[in-house]
Amino acid sequence: MKEKEDKLDLILEKLENIEKHLGIYKKTIYDDMQPSYTIKDTAIILGCTPHKVRQYIKYNMLESFRVGYKKMVVSKSIKKLIKNNL
Repeated sequence: MKEKEDKLDLILEKLENIEKHLGIYKKTIYDDMQPSYTIKDTAIILGCTPHKVRQYIKYNMLESFRVGYKKMVVSKSIKKLIKNNL
C-alpha cells in the first residue's frame, strides 16, 4: 500500500511541475474581481457594514477614489486587507 501512495505522490508532483511549466494555475476567488467596487459592494465582499468599510478607508486600510459623488474601493486593496487579516 505504501508503494502505491509513493507512486501517486510522484505522479502528482510531476503533474504540478508540468502545470507550472505551462503556466496553468488554479483559479482563485480573486480572479474574477472587478478593478474597483462601491462601498456597498465592498461591504458585501468583506462581510461587514458600509460604515466599517468607510472606517477602513479613513484609516488607510483600503484605497479609494471618487467618480463624481460615488466613492469606489480599489480591488487590490480589498485583496490586501483580506490577506493581512487571515
